[in-house]
Amino acid sequence: MKAEHRVTNPGPAKSGMTHRKNLEKVITFKNYIAIALGAIIGVGWIIYAGEWLLDGGPIGAMLAFILGGILLIPIGKCYAELTPAIPVAGGELAFSYKAFGIFVSFLTAWLLAFNYTFVLPFETIAIGALFESMLPGLKTPVLYIVGDNTVRMSSILPGLFVGLCLIVLNYRGVKNSARFQMFAMGLMLSCVLVFTCVALFKGNVSHFHPLFAHGGPLWTAIPASVISVIVVVPWFMAGFDSIPQAAEESGHKVQPQDLGKAIIMAIVIGILFYIVVIMDVSLSMPWQESYTYDLPTAAVFRVAFGYEWAAQLVLFAGILGLITTLNGFYIASSRLIFAQGRGGLLPQWFGEVHEKYHTPKNAIIFVGIISLIGPFLGKAALTPIVNSSSLAFVFALSVTSLSAVRLRKTAPSLARPYKVKSTMTLYLGFTISIILVLLMLAPRSPGQLSPLEFAIIGFWFITGLCAYLWRRKKKDMSKEERDIQILGDYR
Repeated sequence: MKAEHRVTNPGPAKSGMTHRKNLEKVITFKNYIAIALGAIIGVGWIIYAGEWLLDGGPIGAMLAFILGGILLIPIGKCYAELTPAIPVAGGELAFSYKAFGIFVSFLTAWLLAFNYTFVLPFETIAIGALFESMLPGLKTPVLYIVGDNTVRMSSILPGLFVGLCLIVLNYRGVKNSARFQMFAMGLMLSCVLVFTCVALFKGNVSHFHPLFAHGGPLWTAIPASVISVIVVVPWFMAGFDSIPQAAEESGHKVQPQDLGKAIIMAIVIGILFYIVVIMDVSLSMPWQESYTYDLPTAAVFRVAFGYEWAAQLVLFAGILGLITTLNGFYIASSRLIFAQGRGGLLPQWFGEVHEKYHTPKNAIIFVGIISLIGPFLGKAALTPIVNSSSLAFVFALSVTSLSAVRLRKTAPSLARPYKVKSTMTLYLGFTISIILVLLMLAPRSPGQLSPLEFAIIGFWFITGLCAYLWRRKKKDMSKEERDIQILGDYR
């Protein structure tokens, strides 16, 4: 049976059919690795390392990230097979559309857009927090209080400034933003290497005890410690899936199978990074003590060794991580929302492309505005965003994994430059993603979401559903044209 190749010349558009707006093809293989890693790493390792240790203990937290990484590999394999097979903007939108049709693709893409889009205010909030930690003398008076956290002008302005700069950078072309990502990621990893050496030479392995946060016999302590952390691992690993969002913009030197390889490499490197960070904090001081400090990953170097320079280096690396995550998710979220507008699932305004820069201009503006709201909310907004976004992310993982399974049956002749050898790996990816969903939904599960977090997801879903129904009611796009707009030459 011949492989189903993309339609290189779909022929002239029928009368009344809208021309498909395309993005510029300039992203390199190294750019993809940097975009994905930047999106994965972020700053959670500075803010949440203490909570990982409190919930899991040093070995429990490490095992959670190792196991979480292993569990994500089969899911990553599903992405690795589908991305080079259907390399168009929107990734999961296109995969689920080809496998299940329009409504499932809308639901998947819109929930994933929630995860991507609300990572952005998380990052702009954290930029202000890190700025105040690095330069406490520049703190301004309290403007107001949200929850138990104060909001100051000194916590608002840094996030606004960085956010605006990256909006402009992304608006003016993906080539420059991809190059910037490469530079910032290289500088950040160099910083991490330096303070890791400090922890290895000055730390003490006795600080690891007790190995697990939960007491009792090992057969109960290990699962309880690991599960308490593993439910948030998918959220902190969110970012490898940014590669499918920008797959349409791959340069001519990027081979289709390279997209699949980049996804797996990003997962493996991301997991190794988090393990190193947990090790650094645990070596530096007793982990029960490290939790008591704000930004424990930086504080341990200051308190345990008296190395202010090392603490400042951690904070500087954190700011770089924030910037790379912000940049990576500007790319991913804007492409996903753009693809929905172009494909007739959201208002057409979202599907516009800049004539000069060939970027999804309105989608970038939309996600940029949401990102700039973050600094005004303060740190009280962080935890609900993390947990509710995690559920949206793992739901998208489950649909993508199931799409890979279904397309093996419904589109067996689809050209798959990166083909997973065993179909059982695809089934395993789907099974794992469903388990992750259930861990967040099941009553009395350590990872069960709160009513507020469910309400946040519900509000986002209803808002998107209204926009979806409004666009569908217009009936401005036929099934044939929708296929072209979402799948392009790969329909």
